[in-house]
Amino acid sequence: MPKTKQRRAAAEVAVRRGSRVRVARTKVGWGVFAERWFAASEIIGEIEGHIIDDLDYGSRYCMDLGDSRCLEPAPPFRFMNHCCEPNCTFSWHDIEGRNGQPAQRRVFVIANYRIARGEELTIDYRWPPHMAIPCRCGAESCRQWVVAESDLDTVLAAIATQRSVAKQASAPSQIGP
Repeated sequence: MPKTKQRRAAAEVAVRRGSRVRVARTKVGWGVFAERWFAASEIIGEIEGHIIDDLDYGSRYCMDLGDSRCLEPAPPFRFMNHCCEPNCTFSWHDIEGRNGQPAQRRVFVIANYRIARGEELTIDYRWPPHMAIPCRCGAESCRQWVVAESDLDTVLAAIATQRSVAKQASAPSQIGP
């Protein structure tokens, strides 16, 4: 089955399970939308998926769990898009195991403020500078780059340096008197 059909099928399964969210097309691909109103600070859902313990692993959706492991999220939250003015955040919790089992790290999506039915749910990806890509969120305070706000100056300085080097390389050389 082609990847597009796989994503669509996974999104449809998430909706059929009685989810409080739905997956639909957006201007940047797929996105997650509220199926009902959510109050500020309300838990919208838990991000489930596969825990991967491989430092070299990476994907478009992979989430660092803050140790040597990462979470490859399952639909529907796998499709949450970035926004520089997000309406959601992730909340990480280590839940104690039962009967001597080790604690399990769980990730929840929390509403930053009241969210209306039909509104797209977004988060700030806060990517490190080496992963920065142009942002298309359209928020009033858009940083123009998908990067942690604290790293924006680093990204802008690197871009300025690249442009300066490219400009110098393309300038005609002056030989002779």
